[in-house]
Amino acid sequence: MGTLYIISTPIGNLADITIRALETLFKVPVIACEDTRQTGQLLHLLHERYAQTFQLTDSHPKLLSYRNQNEETVSYEIVTYLQQDQNVALVSDAGTPLISDPGYRIVEYCRSHAIPITIVGGITAGIQALVGSGLPADKFTFLGFLPEKQGHRMTLLRSLATVPFVTTYITYVAPHKLGKTLVDLGECYGKDQIICLAKELTKMHESYWKGTIEEAVNQPIKGEYVLLFTLTSK
Repeated sequence: MGTLYIISTPIGNLADITIRALETLFKVPVIACEDTRQTGQLLHLLHERYAQTFQLTDSHPKLLSYRNQNEETVSYEIVTYLQQDQNVALVSDAGTPLISDPGYRIVEYCRSHAIPITIVGGITAGIQALVGSGLPADKFTFLGFLPEKQGHRMTLLRSLATVPFVTTYITYVAPHKLGKTLVDLGECYGKDQIICLAKELTKMHESYWKGTIEEAVNQPIKGEYVLLFTLTSK
C-alpha cells in the first residue's frame, strides 16, 4: 500500500519550503494539486534553487488536478495509485492542504480504509497572521472564508458575540469582498471594534494593519487578506 503525503508549500517566500517537503515532492510519482500549472512552476523553481544542495532528482511526477469541483472523482484515482503501492502527495496552491482548500474527502477515505497518511507540515496563512497580529493568540477560532450570502454571513457574525469566552477569530477575505465584510462587522460589533488586516504574508511587501473598523474602511484594498479580530465584551 502506498502512502498519502499531505504537504504544505510556501505561501509566498520560496525559502519557507521544508527539507522534508522538498525530499518528498521529488520522490513521489504522483502529486495531486489544485492548479497543475502552478504546482509545475513551483517544482521547477524549487529544483532550480535546491537541486544541488539537497541532491534532488530530476523527477517529473504525474500532476493530477484536484479541486473542489472534481474532488470526489479524483479521490478514486488517487486511491487507485495508493492501492498499487504508489505514493501520492497532496498539495494546495499555497499553504497547508485542507485549510480552506480541497482534500477532506481523500483524507477521510484513507483514514477509514487504513491507508497510511503522513503530514509534512509547514506554513499556513492564518497562523502566520495570528502570530504577527498583536491580538491574543492563546485561544483562536478559524472561520475560513465567511458565507457568500449576506444573511448567512450576518447570522454567523452575530452568533460569535454569544461565545462565552474570549477568542481571536481568523478569516480569509478576497479583495472584492473586504468592503462588504467590514460593513457587516461594523453593524454587528460597532465601528470601534479593533481588527487586524494582514496581506502579502512572507513576501517582500508583507504588511499588518491594525485599527478600528471605521479606520479600516479608508485603507486601500489590494490583494487577499487575513482578517482577524478579538471579541472581548461578552
